[in-house]
Amino acid sequence: MKKVLFTLFVLSLSFAGFAGHEGSEKNTTKTIVGKITDATGESIPGAKIVIPQTGETFFADFDGNFKITVKTDADYSVSINTIGYEVVEKKASQLSPFSDFSLKSL
Repeated sequence: MKKVLFTLFVLSLSFAGFAGHEGSEKNTTKTIVGKITDATGESIPGAKIVIPQTGETFFADFDGNFKITVKTDADYSVSINTIGYEVVEKKASQLSPFSDFSLKSL
């Protein structure tokens, strides 16, 4: 009986050792925050931010601020547009965690 209990104890320690490794995989997302403005520095509220490859859509708040999360496990891009301004498209891999965008009017 002692051998059975000892074996179960050793097995439980083995499983406990693997439990902490679940989150050790490489992070596959990147959060990007920033502000969308026009050429004069005025914020553009409600600008549309799209990740074309996934169809995810986000919008800038009233002050032009945004926060998006993009996947880093593929070659995604970020497209920003709103009425009256040229579309801006950047590769997500080229964006820093703090990325501001200045849109040119049409």
